[in-house]
Amino acid sequence: MVNIKLEIEGTTKEEIEVYVEIFRALLQSGGLSGVKGGKTIIHFDPKGIMQGIELDYWPWRRRINNIII
Repeated sequence: MVNIKLEIEGTTKEEIEVYVEIFRALLQSGGLSGVKGGKTIIHFDPKGIMQGIELDYWPWRRRINNIII
């Protein structure tokens, strides 16, 4: 279970709930700290509601110093 507490001056409770939803999704998907050498894309619909998280990375690739000759 992930507990997130946000206190942001000048925002409403509803806005905070949206931010918490986004952070929770990023943490659960590994998009916040699990992507190294790649990118995380957050998709929103035309109304600004988050619809998904896309992870773009290479889980494995040969490095130049790993080539066996």
